[in-house]
Amino acid sequence: MKYFSIIPFLFMFFTGAIANASKDSVYIYYDGSNNKYILKGTTLEYQPVKPNESSSGTYSGGEEQTVLITANESRTLANLFKEALSDKKAQTNNNSKPNAAVEIAFGNKKYSFLLKATAAINISLHNSLQQIKK
Repeated sequence: MKYFSIIPFLFMFFTGAIANASKDSVYIYYDGSNNKYILKGTTLEYQPVKPNESSSGTYSGGEEQTVLITANESRTLANLFKEALSDKKAQTNNNSKPNAAVEIAFGNKKYSFLLKATAAINISLHNSLQQIKK
């Protein structure tokens, strides 16, 4: 009978581990101008390119921002990042403007890839990030 009492403990342990893994996930998106968006939990940070960092020497991505978003918005964005990770046709090895770069960290697992500027998932992800940032 003792082995039955450990089942609820194991269930709570493993479901808690899964919840913490998603809370600890970090999603980073660099747009075609190299502006950086960082999604961690319900925080979205925007780190724009400064003129001295831009290829033209004059472009500015605007002001830095940190926005608290809803859990639903965070889930929606995380799902777009995961869709981008699984959409191999949208990915490219061509690291040139205006392609986007993506980095995803799920605990110890890290993924980095480039998205074609014209890929539907890139457009959706970029538009969603910009809309939430406003």
